[in-house]
Amino acid sequence: MKKLISIISSFLLITIVSANAEMGIGISGAAHMFDASGTETTRTSNQKNSGNHSETVVVPEIFVEAINDDGLAIGVSYIPTRDVGSKSRSDSNTDGDTGTYKAQAELDNVFKLYADIPTSASIAGGTVYVHLGVQHVTLATLESLNSGATYPNKDLFGGTIGLGTKGDIPYGNNLYYKTEVTYTNFETYEADGAGNKVVADLEDIAARLSIGYKF
Repeated sequence: MKKLISIISSFLLITIVSANAEMGIGISGAAHMFDASGTETTRTSNQKNSGNHSETVVVPEIFVEAINDDGLAIGVSYIPTRDVGSKSRSDSNTDGDTGTYKAQAELDNVFKLYADIPTSASIAGGTVYVHLGVQHVTLATLESLNSGATYPNKDLFGGTIGLGTKGDIPYGNNLYYKTEVTYTNFETYEADGAGNKVVADLEDIAARLSIGYKF
């Protein structure tokens, strides 16, 4: 994953330096379908508790991008927070006591550096493009664990790939639209809390509609 991110980042930076472009700024509405899976290994019994959780959220994004004469766009998008949901379970010990364990997390300050690479194909008059990006997020853990364990927040990177279409909005006075579907695979989250160990993986499929203004 880190090698892929390094390759994509180098490509984007080279393109930014060489681009002779106009600017675009806009807002997006995106439906994110998160799929999280993880395993917690307890400190005393070495018991492994595994689980999966899926969550769909709709969030706004803002973006700024440079667009060259060939339609290549290099940009940065930002989302303040994305909630990735929560999941609870109840465990009982040998004395018959029951405790509730609630795992909850959100992605804070989500930045993405991306490139929209145009192709020769078109759909309904819009240009089809390949979307490549690198995301940086802070995974904020908001768990409530009966064991007293807490897990630290961590910065993670993710590689994004997708496909979209874009075009000018008729009579829109420099307005344009973009629609795209993307897939993101984030780095594995690994942490220890009160002797327990947790390992979690996060994937994201997003459908996005954007409106931008070129100047």
